[in-house]
Amino acid sequence: MNARFPLCVALLLALAATGARADKQAWDYKTYLKDRTSGQYSKDRFVTATITLDESDGQARFRMISPGRGDPCINQGDLPADVQRSAEALTITVLPPLAGCEPFRYIIRNDGSGGVRQSRRDERWVDDGFDHGLTPRRP
Repeated sequence: MNARFPLCVALLLALAATGARADKQAWDYKTYLKDRTSGQYSKDRFVTATITLDESDGQARFRMISPGRGDPCINQGDLPADVQRSAEALTITVLPPLAGCEPFRYIIRNDGSGGVRQSRRDERWVDDGFDHGLTPRRP
């Protein structure tokens, strides 16, 4: 028996335990619109966008595909992302390269039940308070 066989089996079992991932994943995402009179985001007005994570070639790239103009900090095409996984959730952190754009992240529950969007405020991550959906996109 090849001496590497037990190592390969252990690696395959570890991959199965954490859930195999595709190089590309996508989620439906509710992006909220600003009220024209108050300038505040309205919890009643949103459009459905898609966020994608492409982890190929040893790099992670985030992209939002949104109808309309959207947020220039996010709608710049592929953005470099930092990805962390736990047994409960996937965390995608994006540091937009455009000047004046704040870092943001998505924490997406592995069970497919949604997640949250957070922004960096005073050295802390803070939920934005909106239900963005963040459910797996069905082909």
